[in-house]
Amino acid sequence: MAANTAAETKPDYSKPENHGLFPEEERPSKQDPKAVKFLQAALPMSPPPFDRRFPQQNVTGQCHQNYLDFLRCSKKLGEGHQSCKWYETEYKFTCPQSWVDSFEDQVQSGTFPFKI
Repeated sequence: MAANTAAETKPDYSKPENHGLFPEEERPSKQDPKAVKFLQAALPMSPPPFDRRFPQQNVTGQCHQNYLDFLRCSKKLGEGHQSCKWYETEYKFTCPQSWVDSFEDQVQSGTFPFKI
């Protein structure tokens, strides 16, 4: 008997209407502003647009430059400034987290190899 109740409450994922983030009865309309904000926050970041300074596929230079630009922007305009958000998004998308952690450690210890 318990197996039947578990099967009844579990959604059937073979149906297309059960492939989304919400069950069918809880699915908001596309015009609902709360749903739009939720979905924008839930979906992963999109890749940055093409940058002509870095035409090659290797993003090492792009990672370093965007992180450096973010630090310079934050230093000049203040931490959390709206203009610096673009650089922050760019370096977070292109740089591996281990590199970002290393950069932050170097900045804190004063051994970061670039002039900020």
